[in-house]
Amino acid sequence: MPPEPPDLSAPRLDVLRRAIALYLATAYDGAPLPAAVARRLDWPEGIDAPALLARPPFERTTPRGVDGPPIYALRLGNARYPHMKLQLQPWPNAHGFLLSVNTHDQILGLDPAARDAEAFRALQADNQRYKETIEAAWDEAKLPTFLRYLRDYLDAQGSP
Repeated sequence: MPPEPPDLSAPRLDVLRRAIALYLATAYDGAPLPAAVARRLDWPEGIDAPALLARPPFERTTPRGVDGPPIYALRLGNARYPHMKLQLQPWPNAHGFLLSVNTHDQILGLDPAARDAEAFRALQADNQRYKETIEAAWDEAKLPTFLRYLRDYLDAQGSP
């Protein structure tokens, strides 16, 4: 049984900043950041991780009524869609957390016959490509992703 994930009391901010830089390089492909995103990245000097995560622009996304350590999200968007988020989830690895991209575009009850349903499906496909590309860049940079955790775990188990 794997150990309980730690809380996110001290993720290294340099790792988080590196993850954000890779995210933005993909999501905006060198285009200027929207003003709202730039404001979300204007953090007070000397702030520590617990204080940073406990306040806006970070959102606590752990579902209500779910026990366990919180998951945090930072809305960074992409060139076409402002709601995509970087997520930090506590995890029992060397960093103490995993990074992931939440496309934040899953809508319940979308009418497939709606006039804009096709355009929305195209947006979802674009968002999925952003997610996969960002998470691959993180993995290549050896940042803490689920695929990296899984690979390290299997290697430690001596899997072929």
